Amino acid sequence: MKTNIYVPLITPFKENFEVDYEGLARATKFVLAKGADGIYACGGSSEFTLLTTEERKRCLEVIIANAEGKDVIAHVGSQSGLEAVALAKHAYEAGACMLSAVAPYYFGYSFAQVKEYFHSIAHATPLSLMIYSAAQARPYSIAELKELLDDEKISSVKYTGYDFYTLERLIRAYPNKKFYTGADEAFLAGQAVGADGAIGTTYNYYADKYILARELFGQGKNKEALDIIHKLNDITEALLSGGTLLAATKYMMTLQGLDILPISRPPFTPLEESVKARLKEVLEATRF
Repeated sequence: MKTNIYVPLITPFKENFEVDYEGLARATKFVLAKGADGIYACGGSSEFTLLTTEERKRCLEVIIANAEGKDVIAHVGSQSGLEAVALAKHAYEAGACMLSAVAPYYFGYSFAQVKEYFHSIAHATPLSLMIYSAAQARPYSIAELKELLDDEKISSVKYTGYDFYTLERLIRAYPNKKFYTGADEAFLAGQAVGADGAIGTTYNYYADKYILARELFGQGKNKEALDIIHKLNDITEALLSGGTLLAATKYMMTLQGLDILPISRPPFTPLEESVKARLKEVLEATRF
């Protein structure tokens, strides 16, 4: 049964900050055992901006090798359009089912330049492309997103935002495209306007709870669904308050038995013991 939930998998690191590829293999199996349809690989939750090109390629290969046939969407976004295309070609050869990319940032590229960037990625391989719409990279108007979606090779959008009017308008205008929310804390709002599914960091440890909430909402059991979301957002609030979201996410996974270190690469700082204590407290208090 399709859940339409995808996990943007974290990247485990060793004490010396090398990528822990064995830990990544374990993490792939760990998250998929919770019922998600697949992995969103090498995106923001993976700390892709802190990985080298070769590390991104190897991470994708490890994930695909351990996904046991489930979907793997390869995020190939980069500051460099040339690198993004090279990563797209590698992802196709490695066996990814779809590409995704965030817009290049920092230099304030024009929309025409961003459109050409997405076009070059989308048409570099036979795979379709999911636009990763994240405001921290680049905000879009409805008209701009529609212009991007008019490309037949762009099949879907990962919408990490809180303007659900925009999302509803896009869903209405493009019934043959797929739309996935990326703001975990607004999960049900996305479902309410017709999102096809969701891709969120906190699914690394509680994909099964989001799947259940989505099923209950679809059955009209709104209160039961919201009861689950209240608990999930209590945990998310604690995660966000710690200032080191991805290390905290990894720590939550270790509390569930996954053998990885709860660390991120610099300039991220180590997870404070007070944050760990708070996460333990909130996890125990939720009592799923």
